[in-house]
Amino acid sequence: MSSSKSAASAAASLRLPGTQPLASTSHSCPVVSFEILPSSGVLSRALPRVWLHVTPWSTQRLIGARLGLPSTLPSKMTPSQTDAPHAPSTPAAAPSAITRLARTLRGLPPAERWWGPGCAGMAGWLKRAAQSLPPEDLTPRFHALLARVRQGLPVLPQEAQRHQYVLVRGMLGDELPGYLLDNVQRLERRGLSVREAAVDTEGLLANNVAVLREVLRDAEYFGRSVVMVGHSKGGVECTATLALYPELRHVVRAVVTLQAPYGGSSIAHDLATTPQLRRLIDFAFPLLFHGVSRSVEELSYPQRQAFIQQHPYPADIPTVSLATSRLSRTSTLYPLQRYLHERYGYQSDGMVTAVDAEVPGARVVRLHDMDHAEAALRGLPGLVRYHPGDLTEVMVALALEAR
Repeated sequence: MSSSKSAASAAASLRLPGTQPLASTSHSCPVVSFEILPSSGVLSRALPRVWLHVTPWSTQRLIGARLGLPSTLPSKMTPSQTDAPHAPSTPAAAPSAITRLARTLRGLPPAERWWGPGCAGMAGWLKRAAQSLPPEDLTPRFHALLARVRQGLPVLPQEAQRHQYVLVRGMLGDELPGYLLDNVQRLERRGLSVREAAVDTEGLLANNVAVLREVLRDAEYFGRSVVMVGHSKGGVECTATLALYPELRHVVRAVVTLQAPYGGSSIAHDLATTPQLRRLIDFAFPLLFHGVSRSVEELSYPQRQAFIQQHPYPADIPTVSLATSRLSRTSTLYPLQRYLHERYGYQSDGMVTAVDAEVPGARVVRLHDMDHAEAALRGLPGLVRYHPGDLTEVMVALALEAR
C-alpha cells in the first residue's frame, strides 16, 4: 500500500503546467521523483538517461508518454538490459612509449645527407689503366662445356687427376651453411683431390695469405701441383699469395677466380667510407662474426689500387676469371644490385661489378644472369640458372685447357 502511494506521489511530482496528474500505478517497484521546471529544456532532455538507470520499464513508458518522450527502447536493447546499471566509463589510455617516440621522431628536422662520397667513376679503374691487350673471352666455350656437363658428359682433361684442388672461401663463408659444398662435392665425385683452405673468411688479407702460403708449401713438399679456386674475397687472396711469394709460382698449375673483387668492391667501398656504415661494421664484425672490420676496407678501391700497384699479379700463370652481373627481382641480392645500378649505373652481381672481377692477363667468362651467391650456394629451383657444381667443373676445365 505504501509503494502505491509512493508511485502516485512520483507521478504527481512529474506534473507539467496545464496537465492532469498521472494516474497512480500499481507497480510495487519504486520510482524516482523528478520535478521539472517549465523552462528547463536541458533537464527534460537529460531525463530519459536518468530514469533508464533507476526506473522499471513499465513505469518508464507511463512517464514517457506523459512527457511526450519516445516510448520505444533503443535498438538491440531489452528491458532486462535497461534495468542493469551501466559500467562506469574508463579514462582514455595514455599513449605508449612507441607512440611517444614516433611523435618525437616526426617532429625532428630533416637529416643531413649521410651516405658519403661513394665510388662514382671508380669501378673499372684497372681496366682503363691496363696497357695490355683485351682479355680472351671464353663465354661461348663456357656455354658449350656447360651443356655437356648438364647432359652428364665428361669435360675435364686427363691431367686433372694429377693435381690437388685448393678451394678458398670468400667473405662470411664460414657463416653460411652449404657454402662451397656443391663445388667441393662435384670435384670429389670426379675423383679429384680437394682441400679447403682454413682461412678466416672475416680475417685480414695478410693472415689468410700466410695460410695459403703454407698450403702451397705442403704441396711443394709432397711434389703436388695445385689448382687454386677462390670465390669472391677468396679469389683476391689466391692472386695476392702468388703476387707476394713469386717463389711458389711453379707449384700452381692454374688459378680460377669466381666473382673476385680484384679491382675492388663497390659495396665494400661504400661500407668502409660511409661514417655511419663504417661504425656499424666496426661494431658488428667483432661481435657477430669474431672478424676484423678492416677486412672489408681492404676491398675498397683505394686499398686495392695501392696493393696492385705494389704487387702486380704475374701474367705467366694460367688464370680464368668469372665476371657476372644480374638485375632481377628473383635474386636474393636484388636490393644491392638495384642500389649500385640506380646510384652509379654499375652492372653488378650484387657485391662486385663485372669489370672489377676481371684479373689482368686472365681469360674471362662473362655472364649477365648470375648473382654473387649462385657460384657458391645452391639456389631455389626456378630462381637460379646455374648450379655451383656445374659451374666449378666447367671453370676448372677451361683453366686446364691449352691456350
